[in-house]
Amino acid sequence: MLNYLYLIGSVVVGSLAAGFIRNPKTTPVKMLLTFSGAYLLSIGVFHLIPEVYSGGGTEIGLFIMGGFFLQLILEFFSKGVEHGHSHLEMFRNKGIPVSIIVSLYLHALLESLPVGTHQNHGDHTLLWAIVIHKVPVSLVLYFMVAEVFGKRWKIILFMLGFALVAPIGVLLGDKLSLLAQYHREITALVLGIFLHISTTILFESSQSHRFNFSKLATTLVAVILAWLSL
Repeated sequence: MLNYLYLIGSVVVGSLAAGFIRNPKTTPVKMLLTFSGAYLLSIGVFHLIPEVYSGGGTEIGLFIMGGFFLQLILEFFSKGVEHGHSHLEMFRNKGIPVSIIVSLYLHALLESLPVGTHQNHGDHTLLWAIVIHKVPVSLVLYFMVAEVFGKRWKIILFMLGFALVAPIGVLLGDKLSLLAQYHREITALVLGIFLHISTTILFESSQSHRFNFSKLATTLVAVILAWLSL
């Protein structure tokens, strides 16, 4: 139950933060994105890579790369919201395309599946990585939705739908025995998704290939926290 509350809470926190941060391109948002990207990458390297290869077999690498390219496809439709692209000008007075909604929801569902299959192991490392990642994503998504829907109840309804997708993924991973049987492969797929998102965030956070001190410090803090969480 707490897993569901944490995932829903991350969307609530991101949505509330959007109410105080009027511009998604401000420095605090960029630092939050940098932190989430570095944390995702660190959890992937420190935790998920050793886990998926612990069972042996080189074919697991195919699932990692499959997740990487799957995220490329999802990003084509979502316009990069997963790693902080808002594109407010594209949706002003036009509405949000169904393709963006479907790709975002599918991304949220896929990344939460291993959390469900992990529940019997008592491992919350992946859960917290997703929670940290969903806060800036929810913040950016809130700006997009607010730009399209003028009425507050529509904004709340849309964000509520997004908040419930990840818990559904956890529930499916926990209750469907078939998914549990392929736990390692599903985790490898999600690892590939994380690798794509995290590296994209970190590369894009460096303008003109320059990495300033604040971004470097934020990245190092995220790496250290990820290491200590193991």
